[in-house]
Amino acid sequence: MNNKGFIQFITVLLLLASAYQLSFTFVTNSVEKSAASEAASMYPNSTVQKDSFEHRYLDSMSQEKVFPGLGFTYQECKENELNLGLDLQGGMNVTLEVETPAVIKAMANNTTDQAFLAAFEKSKKEYLGQQNFVDLLAKNYNAENPDGKIVGIFYGKGLKAELPNEYNSSNEEVFDYLKRESESAISRAFEIISTRIDKFGVAQPNVQRLDNGRILVELPGVDDPQRVRDLLQSSAKLEFWKVFPNYKGFEYLEQVNKIVYGVNQLNNIGDEDAQDDKPQVEDDTTKSKDGDLFGDDLLVSNDSLGNDSVQKSREEIQRENPVLSKLVPNVANEGKNWAQSAEIGYIDVNDVEDFKTYFARKDVLAALPSNLYFKFGFKPIKIEGKDFIALYALKSGRGGQPALAGDVITDARPTRQDDLNLAVSMQMNQEGTSVWRRITKEASSSSPKECIAVVLDDQVYSAPTVQGEIPNGSSVITGNYELDEATDLANILKAGKLPAPAKITGETTVGPTLGARAINAGLISLAVGFLLVIFFMIVYYGKAGLYADIALLVNLVFIIGVLAGLHAALTLPGMAGLVLTIGMAVDANVLIFERIREELQAGKSFKMAIKDGYSGAYSSIIDANITTIIAGVILWVLGKGPVMGFAVILVIGILSSLFTSIFLTRLLIDNDIKKGKETSFYSSISEKIGHRLNTINWNFIGKRKTFYIISSILIIGGIASLVTKGVSTGVDFKGGWSYVINVEDVSTAQIKEALTAKFTDANTEVKTYGSANQYKVTTSYMIDNKDADAGAKVESALVSALGSYNVKGGDILSSSKVGPTIAKDITVRSTWAIALAIIGMFLYILVRFRNVGFSLGATTAIFHDVLVVFSLYSILWGILPFELSIDQAFIAAILTVVGYSINDTVVVFDRVREFLGQNRRESDQSQVINKAINSTLSRTLITSLTTLLVILILFVFGGEGLKGFTFALLVGVAVGTYSSVCVATPIVVDFMKRFKK
Repeated sequence: MNNKGFIQFITVLLLLASAYQLSFTFVTNSVEKSAASEAASMYPNSTVQKDSFEHRYLDSMSQEKVFPGLGFTYQECKENELNLGLDLQGGMNVTLEVETPAVIKAMANNTTDQAFLAAFEKSKKEYLGQQNFVDLLAKNYNAENPDGKIVGIFYGKGLKAELPNEYNSSNEEVFDYLKRESESAISRAFEIISTRIDKFGVAQPNVQRLDNGRILVELPGVDDPQRVRDLLQSSAKLEFWKVFPNYKGFEYLEQVNKIVYGVNQLNNIGDEDAQDDKPQVEDDTTKSKDGDLFGDDLLVSNDSLGNDSVQKSREEIQRENPVLSKLVPNVANEGKNWAQSAEIGYIDVNDVEDFKTYFARKDVLAALPSNLYFKFGFKPIKIEGKDFIALYALKSGRGGQPALAGDVITDARPTRQDDLNLAVSMQMNQEGTSVWRRITKEASSSSPKECIAVVLDDQVYSAPTVQGEIPNGSSVITGNYELDEATDLANILKAGKLPAPAKITGETTVGPTLGARAINAGLISLAVGFLLVIFFMIVYYGKAGLYADIALLVNLVFIIGVLAGLHAALTLPGMAGLVLTIGMAVDANVLIFERIREELQAGKSFKMAIKDGYSGAYSSIIDANITTIIAGVILWVLGKGPVMGFAVILVIGILSSLFTSIFLTRLLIDNDIKKGKETSFYSSISEKIGHRLNTINWNFIGKRKTFYIISSILIIGGIASLVTKGVSTGVDFKGGWSYVINVEDVSTAQIKEALTAKFTDANTEVKTYGSANQYKVTTSYMIDNKDADAGAKVESALVSALGSYNVKGGDILSSSKVGPTIAKDITVRSTWAIALAIIGMFLYILVRFRNVGFSLGATTAIFHDVLVVFSLYSILWGILPFELSIDQAFIAAILTVVGYSINDTVVVFDRVREFLGQNRRESDQSQVINKAINSTLSRTLITSLTTLLVILILFVFGGEGLKGFTFALLVGVAVGTYSSVCVATPIVVDFMKRFKK
């Protein structure tokens, strides 16, 4: 081999680079172990104090130099260590979607153009995140109004400065402008969310901008999902509103009550600023003329409900005043005075949606003043053990605008008030300071003094009574905050307002317990698989097998080092890819070693056999690995999350194994030759086995019709099962929530019965998941709900439904949400991935072998393997004791099977091409092809055996999360080996006979 010195130099350089990249991980692990050890010694009996101390210790070490010799700080080492995926260390993965339609609607500024409104609503219904919303709007508008001019809707709102033709601009120019503006809004949203995450205080967060207005956020170690949801989805729309007095708001609420429940005679409560009908003021509280704010009919106490006559009266009251009877008024002195605060009263959190519906009614809106807006408080309060939300009546200025917008805020920070409660103090710019001075002066000069509401994202955070003019532009948001809440709110305000709402369309939360189990399972399967392959290679190939094992070990170091250098995360499917790479990495050495054996058996000298063996195997190795890389790259580009992690490992592993298998083993063997030694390629066991395999001459081509029948029966049976029984689709494709929960002494039927009663109008499935007492719950309950707290509501409903089985929040080990748009996106991407993989294989085989017959044979084998795997998934669904769901991991397995199948097929085809070239004058070429198949049988069986061996280890030890994935690989590799010999090559023969070529 030429350039040995260069190969040695590159090998050493790569090893040093990998060691350098991995050294950061060793340093951070050392620091973290010291922190854990010290925390355990100080607080041996308190987990909370231990965790708190460990966190403070690591924070204090962030700027300390901890890397010996090189002087890197702990923070710098942390940034360069090997990242673990969230499925291995626990944490939260969130996919946000910036609502582009909201940007366009805001720019249209309440237009009344019916053609535009119709096109806009149609586009919103059709939009599933698969294309640009503006392109969809343009298509629908042109269809709705072909001759319409859209420029008038947006002219003067920034458009005038953007277009040279101004009011004469074409629709195409306007839509291009809208596309630029929506793209700018998404970019600003990405920057704001990135700023919020930077201030969140999580080590190694990952924020990526995806396509179609989506943003991916990964937060390792997060254990409070709702806090993250609030942080990410808050649009930070801060406003300051004037407030109607609570008694006035109650009078308006009486109007709502009468309208909703059909009272035709409406009371005239006068203009909102009239003072004639105000209750009298006594000691800063308000009292009705008869000394009672509410008649006796609204003050029936709960204590008297046992009396039948009172009970009847109560029912009548609720029937006649359902709106007011749901309100707990904000009163003092046993209901004789209004309390001195802005709240009208308090509503049960379960009734909030009803009230929103009442306030949105057209007849209600027509009857109430145009400057009145009912708003709810942001944080529930406890009343008799139940959660209630405060209700406020806000007063707008001209055009329905607040008294002051929040974009005047320049700084915000958590502070302690005089009573030591946490609040958030804010500072305004010069313009805001001037307006704030005027507003507070007016409010404090009124009699009684007025309140100013601080509203964030349409929720009232506080509404203090203004005691005097505030001249310095300072303001405070109060609300009985915890430190985390106050810090997050300050950070949200400082980062700024999102230009458009951002909703969570997909999320995954993995608890630290499940992550630790995943690490253990992955490490065990990796270690066992590696040891078995090492043992097998030495036993079968002797000293040459030892050299292959050395190359394999170096290969592993390279892969993990490159992974650390790229700052890519090692996920659970990534560890599966690592284990699979071990099995596939020996394939190149098996090809070379089997070829060398053939050359030695042909009587060549050892040195010549080595040279010809390597050169003869190059073509097969390159072809086989390029086809697998095609599948890996497609999966890398189109895959998401953990599946992408699998693809990254697969592609890096293939490239690395090519170098180590071809060059490193050759370097070691050439070193033996230089010393006058001959490397052994046999052991006593393999010599006997190899001799028997070489004497085999099975008639694969002659029995091809039998193989066709066997495959047809299996596929037809599978198609029948797919049509009648179907397959289990995971939430990745149908959308929904998925939870792994821990419940003791209960069956799946009992869990499903309890959840079905709670999750009304939803499809709910319950399956056992791995170890005893663990279950996987999948449901479509509230999946279309876009509220920020939808996830918390579903989790609360889950815990509530299973409360009789002692299930608490801590028993939810992991959770996952896939919204409808993400599910659609995954379906489209998966379909494209499989289609592109098959097309790519067909074209590559056509280019390399220049014969359509070979391309058809390879493509048919791929279709055969995919159909068989799908068929078995359908037939065995519900029979095997583990989950068989069609999800992203399954698609990754299918593409891996496609790559492996074509790998096997190409090796056989390469030998067929070689034999046909050597026997051009042979009349019966089917016998030549049959001989070529038999000559590769040893390599085919050994490679399949080693690959199946490591996949089987992964199946047994890899944990429940990989069961379905590895089962698909087991079936696919076995079927792929069969199809490369018994399907693909026979089809080439039939094609050549049919077309005489």
